[in-house]
Amino acid sequence: MRDHLLFYVNGKRFSVQGETAFSSLTDFLRGELQLTGTKVVCAEGDCGACTVLLGRPDGQGLRYEPVDACIQFLYQLDGKHIITIEGLQTPEGALHPVQQAMIECHGSQCGYCTPGFVMALAGLFEQQRQPDREALRLALTGNLCRCTGYVPILSAGLAVDSGALPALGKCDTATDMVAELHKHAAEDVLVRSTCPLSGMQRVFFAPRTLEKALVFKRLYPEAVIVSGGTELGVLRNKKGLDPSMLLSLARVPGLGSITRARDRVAIGANVTWTQMEHLAKDVLPELHQIIVRFGSPQIRNVSTLVANVAHGSPIADSLPFLYVMEAELELASHRGSRRVKVQEFYKGYKVKDLARDEIITSVVVPLPATDELLKLYKVSRRNDLDIATFGAAIRVRHAGDIITRALIAYSGVGPTVVRLPVTEAFLQGKLLTETTFREAGRVARSEIQPISDVRGTRDFRLLLAENILLKFYCDCQDMELALTAPLSPVLGGEGLGVRGKRLLPARPLTPSPSPRVQGEGD
Repeated sequence: MRDHLLFYVNGKRFSVQGETAFSSLTDFLRGELQLTGTKVVCAEGDCGACTVLLGRPDGQGLRYEPVDACIQFLYQLDGKHIITIEGLQTPEGALHPVQQAMIECHGSQCGYCTPGFVMALAGLFEQQRQPDREALRLALTGNLCRCTGYVPILSAGLAVDSGALPALGKCDTATDMVAELHKHAAEDVLVRSTCPLSGMQRVFFAPRTLEKALVFKRLYPEAVIVSGGTELGVLRNKKGLDPSMLLSLARVPGLGSITRARDRVAIGANVTWTQMEHLAKDVLPELHQIIVRFGSPQIRNVSTLVANVAHGSPIADSLPFLYVMEAELELASHRGSRRVKVQEFYKGYKVKDLARDEIITSVVVPLPATDELLKLYKVSRRNDLDIATFGAAIRVRHAGDIITRALIAYSGVGPTVVRLPVTEAFLQGKLLTETTFREAGRVARSEIQPISDVRGTRDFRLLLAENILLKFYCDCQDMELALTAPLSPVLGGEGLGVRGKRLLPARPLTPSPSPRVQGEGD
């Protein structure tokens, strides 16, 4: 068992133990190493000025992704390689092609945010050699420019010479650094420290097996399980929260994988939102359009689905979807394992059916059937990198024009995400018509008791709760028309769906105006 952290910064080896091991990455880079190119502004992962590249062992080399250094702790970086803006230049001392393009396209104004933009773009080019403008826009959703200089920054991204780009992961494969990181990846890590000022003792444990993690959790039930650390980083920076006992599952084999069966997927505790994004793009396109609005690339590269579930926010982006899919959580302790439905896991605001010695090891999610319609919605003030005011998941099973089952979950309308059993019962057996969903919206409005807060008023949320069901109907109509257009024209008011099967009654030739869900944004 190793009693120190081992990582590299810009190719230089560091062995850290004691109190320093519990520092944030930005404190270490700027205070200890004097690498001040990594800027700190928001200290909560919102602005991206602190973006660095994090290299993880992957095959014979390393895989690099951009992360926010302000909400990453050194103990999370054991066995990794961090590249800062100072380390981005080539071994010969030449500028990285992204840096060169930023100069030529005048992508820097005051310059304070520029290192973060450069690192985010460099991370994108590690994954895509020739990204289009939309890929560039999405890659920069975690970076803010106070000078509103986005146009030249996007132009710089489009102007990058892809032929001159170094493949950082491939460049590393022959180095002693990679060999050492792979060699020490099989070790347990236990780091202790005593704060010289307060005398507080702290422990960080990263075992190689789930059994050891469960023993530690039994001995220290107060231990906080740290995963991506994005929430913990914010609480530490803004509220001074510094847990004395920390447990990481990052080194436990198997928890970082997604296992797909024919009709369901099992998502391990270490699976990041970026991994979920890749899965959902082909398997769950509705979830994909929610994921790309979850946090930013820097946050999705480290944060996990299981941590989002464990945090249990009433506006968590994942929970409405998990509720209507009737997902289950796999819970483990030294006593054994058990499964609990996500909907039954939450007993109240931040009150969960989770014993102090239990760990969530995976989420099991059934996949939608072919006779089901599924839509997910998130209403927020900004499209990207914003917390939801209101969220909804609507899943409808139908036989022809008849609704045989409906599952509806809303977020942002109570102390937990809620299912709407009265509205679901109202829809069962009804026709798939505009009138049905108008009335269902009124039922849903009467079934919830939202409050007013900084993100929206009670009346606003009630209006959203009503209108979102009608929007669901209209969206499904639009989907049917898009599917049928290449196949055949609409004849006699009848629309044909996939393989000639009707999904919904076709919209009348002169439909009434569809209501717009207020606050959804463009």
